[in-house]
Amino acid sequence: MRYGLNLLVHTAAFTTADVDLVQKAADLGYDGVEILFGDLSTLDAPATRSALESTGMGMTACCVMPEECNPCSEAAAVREAAVERLKAMIDITAEMGGEAIAGPLYSPVRYLTGKPCSNDEWNHCVDVLRAAASHAESSGIDMAIEPLNRFETYVINTVADAVRMCREVGSDRLKVQLDTFHANIEEKDTAASIRAAGNYIGHVHASESDRGVPGTGQVRWPEVFAALHDIGYDRWVTIESFATGIVDLCAAACIWRPIYDSAEGLARDGLAFLKESARLN
Repeated sequence: MRYGLNLLVHTAAFTTADVDLVQKAADLGYDGVEILFGDLSTLDAPATRSALESTGMGMTACCVMPEECNPCSEAAAVREAAVERLKAMIDITAEMGGEAIAGPLYSPVRYLTGKPCSNDEWNHCVDVLRAAASHAESSGIDMAIEPLNRFETYVINTVADAVRMCREVGSDRLKVQLDTFHANIEEKDTAASIRAAGNYIGHVHASESDRGVPGTGQVRWPEVFAALHDIGYDRWVTIESFATGIVDLCAAACIWRPIYDSAEGLARDGLAFLKESARLN
């Protein structure tokens, strides 16, 4: 396994001015970084690639879909915009020298209709992800869909939901992203879900039950790492938390109290805990 740090712990938008965070993560002992793909126009792919190459770091993208690019939309134009955004994120990741785009690639975060996902919505999403996965195949980039808790999406809440989507899309480039924060809410047994998904697990977000330092909350880390070991998982385990003091980011994550002492402390102590957990399991 390789260990990544989601740079949302430092900034809500990764711009040219933030490229030095790659070196900062490398100095803490990480193997790579994860970069938010929100406003794609703010990203500096050449500068990011240069920073990654100079430090020997890997990279994944944490991606979101705005409402005007909703893969589940009834409107064909909106679904086409979703395909184009997914393709653009794949291309930017490839230009940066990264490996995967991950996140809720199937729906905007906290877009809720008050109803369960309909067959039409599901099928629209299958079509959009299949088109994007075809582009990912030619680009050599993986995609990983992240189940979110019921308060953030109505489309894919569990690992089993995500596996079903992967099977229906039918591309080796489409995988499942496990996030231990969301799994702590929605899965009856996170370890059992990992084992049932097997090789479909393509990316892991290591997030504590309160989004704080891994190892300080209620996530059953020994069971999680034992399950990852059992399926032969050898991809990214990336710590995801969120910077405090940035109003828009705090609002998006609904975090209104301190959940860690410092970003560097979270990154340092969380990495040490995850490595030790993996060693023991």
